[in-house]
Amino acid sequence: MAYRATAFTENRKAQTRSRLLKEATRLVSRAGFRGLSIAQVASASGVATGTVYRYFPSKSELCIAVFEQATQREIDAVKAASRLPRPPLQQLEQAFDCFIQRALKNPHLAYALIAEPVDPGLEQTRLVYRGRWAETFAQLIQQGIDQGALAQQPAHLVGTALVGAMAETVIIPLQQARHEAGNHTPVTQAHCRQIIDFCRHAVLQTEPSS
Repeated sequence: MAYRATAFTENRKAQTRSRLLKEATRLVSRAGFRGLSIAQVASASGVATGTVYRYFPSKSELCIAVFEQATQREIDAVKAASRLPRPPLQQLEQAFDCFIQRALKNPHLAYALIAEPVDPGLEQTRLVYRGRWAETFAQLIQQGIDQGALAQQPAHLVGTALVGAMAETVIIPLQQARHEAGNHTPVTQAHCRQIIDFCRHAVLQTEPSS
């Protein structure tokens, strides 16, 4: 009986935490991390402010939790897109396209995750996840090398450079979109194709150092 009560309690706690993160992410999607407040999250979740603090002792910890969950969701989506049964280079292109298209689908959240000025704690978390993004692309590059589809090259270094290139090429358009009415973004599909082609050519033209 005690076990059942404990299991029920833990499940309820998990559901409450999930709801808080869901509402917090919605707020960040609209106004960025600067626009997030504990009171707003509590109101949107239908709980008291003190309840939020029981799960997240500070706004900083809540922001980090939102960032980790949202970014990991994006990484998982890109990994899933790259697992389609295609040649290595096409898998890479699919990963590039997924990264960009998902960012453009929710420009406010993407800007918050990629470039919004944040406090040191969240910035450190962002750096950790930037490394995970780099590793995601590095694994695809290394797979291409192992299969003979790509020339020998420093996979992790190239992966890191590609993440930076994609982030920088969407930051300005996303920032512009944040200041425009509605959720429209000025980035065209032709621009997206140019970014993907650049990344593709960078991988193909990378040669090992002599």
